[in-house]
Amino acid sequence: MVAAHHQTLRNLGVTFDSDFNLIKHISLTFRSCFYHIRDLRRIRWYISLSVAKTIATALITSRLDYCNSLLYNIASKDNVKLQCVQNCLARVITRSPRFTHSVPLLKSLHWLPVQSRIIFKLCTIAYQTISSGEPSYLFSWHSCFSVAVPTRWNSSPERVKSSNSIVSFRHHLKTHLFRLAYLS
Repeated sequence: MVAAHHQTLRNLGVTFDSDFNLIKHISLTFRSCFYHIRDLRRIRWYISLSVAKTIATALITSRLDYCNSLLYNIASKDNVKLQCVQNCLARVITRSPRFTHSVPLLKSLHWLPVQSRIIFKLCTIAYQTISSGEPSYLFSWHSCFSVAVPTRWNSSPERVKSSNSIVSFRHHLKTHLFRLAYLS
């Protein structure tokens, strides 16, 4: 029996496979993040919380967020894999034991869960495109948001949708998604 050969293509740091399911990309992200988490764990007792959060953002969270809008509607098992990274990172940052429940830690760090971060990114791109008409290639293809964004956009409070600046929009959207993620 011959093993199936899956071809991959890497473009701008995202690994696409022949099925466009991004499983290889998720696996590489997972592995890379845990490499840095292990290193951060080794030095965590010697650095302040502020420095630990900065390192976490620079080395790990940025990898979870990079091109994460492509991960909208991924399989739940793949989302769990990425959420596992964030949960472990929260435990390392807060110096919590390995089996500490992660939700209170994420809340204390003011971190949105992975799925909410994806929604945040999509809605931010949509807001910027709708409010400025830029980038023009997205504005002319605004229907590309017709699957993911309208549901999230329509369920958002009016103060989110009517924000008059990107800073205000991001603040209101994060607050809204935070409440949905942790107060539901």
